[in-house]
Amino acid sequence: LELFAVLSATPVACRCHVLYLLLIEDMTSHTVHENIASSILWICNTVSEAQRQFLLLQQRTNRILKIGLLHSRVIFSHREARETEWMERFGKSGATRCGSILVSTQVVEQSVDLDADLLITELAPTDMLLQRLGRLWRHNRKGRPVAAPRVCIIEEKNTLDELREMPSKSIVSALGGKAYVYAPYVLLRTLEVWRKKMDGIIIPDQVRELLEQTYCERESEPASWQQLFNEWFSTDSANGFKAQMNANIWLPALIDQEGVQTRLNEWPTISLILCTEYSNHHAFCVDGSVAHFSAVFSYETARALHRNMVKAPLHYFKLPVEKGPWGEYMYEAHAVGIVGADGVVQINGLKDGISLLYTEELGLVVNKSR
Repeated sequence: LELFAVLSATPVACRCHVLYLLLIEDMTSHTVHENIASSILWICNTVSEAQRQFLLLQQRTNRILKIGLLHSRVIFSHREARETEWMERFGKSGATRCGSILVSTQVVEQSVDLDADLLITELAPTDMLLQRLGRLWRHNRKGRPVAAPRVCIIEEKNTLDELREMPSKSIVSALGGKAYVYAPYVLLRTLEVWRKKMDGIIIPDQVRELLEQTYCERESEPASWQQLFNEWFSTDSANGFKAQMNANIWLPALIDQEGVQTRLNEWPTISLILCTEYSNHHAFCVDGSVAHFSAVFSYETARALHRNMVKAPLHYFKLPVEKGPWGEYMYEAHAVGIVGADGVVQINGLKDGISLLYTEELGLVVNKSR
């Protein structure tokens, strides 16, 4: 028996320019006028922010550019068609490549072959930013409309000096929705490290350095930062990341999964089956399919229900949640939403002040009236 070692080629080092722009509105104007022919990937940390940014871009670009939206709160058939369209546009072949912007959440941090000319992203932990950079200039491509790879990080409203002086609760509030997705302490350390890289970073040469600077222990920090560190240090995300870092002594590469390292938590969710009408005998699903119910289990019915299902955060619902009528087809908490012609979703059990909307373009939208 002969053993052969197969070594992959060392990735070619590439300098990526790091830019900060103050306001999303300013960045939108910059994006349109300076990168009109570029394929731009715009990554948000939450579905609601991605939806908001998508609508803002549509408004401010006057639909000059092709704008797309990709996130997880879309039924299967709608998401499948959208992924196919944008994989074709941003993929290796680039068959339909043109001046365009794909607004997405962390779903593109998975093993997807997207190749952007310009990356725009909200602040996220260093390991997540590096994952996102993996979608920038992914392939050797001639005739790019920009001279070098660039990542634009959306600037925080408060400066680092201001964040150092704030109490911990004020820091969480200042960081916004991302502080409920990622550990606030890690976001602060990331901001501190990347703020010093305005002359650019070299990938993959500096990957290990960036990670170590973000997660190394310190003897002195502001009391509010130390409090946030203590809150994060005992979490599963902290322990998992430390173990992965300690084991990965040879390679700087990161696990190519969605948010595996520094997600603060995975919010409990409920499955929503979206229909336009249903009874004990059938359900007319939003994608046009019909699920028929009988005494005999039907794989076609199961397929129709699951292809018209989206996940919603459980904390928008009153507890305990009443289970939907199709328990034999669902192995988890679920509910049925009736989608009207105006997109409004009628559903039992929502908390006061919460309403849902579903459209093919935006997916499931959560509106809060308070």
